[in-house]
Amino acid sequence: MGVKGSLFLTEDRMARWIWALLIGGCVGAMSWSVVEAKDRPVAKSLTRSGPAVHERALRSCAGEDVVGNWNLVTFDSSYRYRNPQAPYLFPYQLFQYSSERGAKSAHSRRPILGSPDRVFETVPPDMTYRVEQGGRVVLTVKGHGEAVEIWSCSVVTQDREARSGGTDLQRGDLLMTLIGRNGQALFQRHLRKQAA
Repeated sequence: MGVKGSLFLTEDRMARWIWALLIGGCVGAMSWSVVEAKDRPVAKSLTRSGPAVHERALRSCAGEDVVGNWNLVTFDSSYRYRNPQAPYLFPYQLFQYSSERGAKSAHSRRPILGSPDRVFETVPPDMTYRVEQGGRVVLTVKGHGEAVEIWSCSVVTQDREARSGGTDLQRGDLLMTLIGRNGQALFQRHLRKQAA
């Protein structure tokens, strides 16, 4: 799996991009009516290398698999961010992948209240995505062809009960791994589709 180093953000550029999305999401969160999100528990950071899933319970993502609004269930990072307060590490995260290939995200230390569609109304449509063969989700800045992030994406095809205090997997969940410039896994996240 050869990956060109020029396709990835430096840590500083990635942090700035994530911070801009966080600010946009926070501004939006303050502008709509407050609805308590009791059904969204705090995302747990995985202490090991991510959810253990038998390969038969997974398949590579296709374009239609990622469309929708997603809640972060868990995350794990062996990568050490210079800023331990990086938005990637916040316990509440929402992601939106539109059918028009737009990608948005919101990150918060507190529950993100209201519907994801309302939250994302105020986040600028600066990112686009494409799903390549093998389930690679490539994020780019709108109007530019150069990738800023590449994620390996798998869809859970069977419900799996967690072992040893882990998190249950539900059919349709996404397991995404951020791929570093040398092909190494930097960050993993487990997403669950937000009910419509």
